[in-house]
Formats: sequence, C-alpha cells, structure tokens
Amino acid sequence: MKKSIWTIITTLLLVACGSDDKPGDDTIVSKDYINVSPNLQLLGDGQETELKITANCKWTIYNPESWLTVTPMSGSNNETVKVSAGKNSTGQERTAKLTISGGDAPTRTVMVTQAKGSDESVAKTLSADKISLSFAAEGETQTFSIMGNTSWTITKPDWCSLSTSSGSGDSTIYVTASENTSDEQRYGQIVITAEGIHDDIIINVTQQAGETPVSDIPGMNDNIPPT
Repeated sequence: MKKSIWTIITTLLLVACGSDDKPGDDTIVSKDYINVSPNLQLLGDGQETELKITANCKWTIYNPESWLTVTPMSGSNNETVKVSAGKNSTGQERTAKLTISGGDAPTRTVMVTQAKGSDESVAKTLSADKISLSFAAEGETQTFSIMGNTSWTITKPDWCSLSTSSGSGDSTIYVTASENTSDEQRYGQIVITAEGIHDDIIINVTQQAGETPVSDIPGMNDNIPPT
C-alpha cells in the first residue's frame, strides 16, 4: 500500500516539474513555411534568371517594378519562377524588392539588382556614290545615291533642282539642271550635311555652255565683214 502511495506522489511531482520546465507549451507554432533562393543579380543588357521557391503552402509574389517581369506571380509548394528584365538604359544600377507571402509562413523578400546597360552608341556614317556630275547645255536629269544611318540635308546651285533636299538613311537623289542659255560653262557644288558627321560631302557639278546665237556674233548683222 505504501509503495502505491509513493508511486502516485512521484508521478505527481514529475508532472509538476515538467509543467514548470516548459512554459512555452501554449505557444502556437505555424506549420507553413516558405523558403526562397538568395538575392538575384541581372546583367545590364538584359537577362532572364530563376527564383527557386520551396514551400508547403500557396504563395503569391508582389513585384512593384514595371521593368521587371516575374512569371508566375503565384503558385503552391515548390516551384521555379522566371525573373527577367530588358536592357537597363537608365544610366545607373536599379533594384526591385520582391515579397513572397502565403499561409501562416513568415513573409520572405528577395532583392533583384540590375547593373546599368552598356553604352552602345552606333557610329554615324554617310557617303555618296558620286563625286561630280556633268550636265549638257540643254539641261537634263542625273542621279546620285546617299548611303548612311543618319539624317541629312542638301544644298545646291540655283540652276539645279533636287527631288528632295532632306531625309535620312539611304536614298537616291534626282538632280535636274535647267538649260544653260549662256555662252559660259557654269559650275557649282552639291553639299550634303549630316547629323553626327564632321565633314560635309561635296559633289562638284558643271554644265556645258550654251551655243552663242548667230545674231550675237559681232558683225554678222552688218554689211561689213567682221574684223
């Protein structure tokens, strides 16, 4: 009988001590969890990478930046998410903070950093396929071609007309010379000026002299032969 009493007393003491040693037994512990891969780094000229999510619950991703694409934005359990960005043309590094939350799991954040994009300024080029044009006295139309990747303007002699005097990129230009009624050859220059090009392109133009009318020859209208 005494042995039974001592057994009961010992059991009660153990229960009492156990209750004192575990004051946190009444704390609610969440069974949901979300884990994510480390912060991400993207190349400045654009890149797609992966964000690995390990979870046992449904989750959603909040992405506050329009320059960053995240696919998918929600899911459940373990999944690999695509994170991508185009070229960073801001001239400086940029960052985005992704927030992943779901269930009773603690919220996770991932910082995505993208370096600034490279400066790939394209060199401006411009050329013409002619360096000179020669026109008959009675007037005619000839052409020359412009090749390049920039905008341009053209000036000309007043006795010529152009199909266009401005444009950009490749083009064929029609040049029309009016009739030369003078007995002197005439000269001029077509000058092509282009944005981003230091030196102008010059095309020399000439036109033959017109024939001198018989009435303009000295003495032809006199009875006295010319001396």
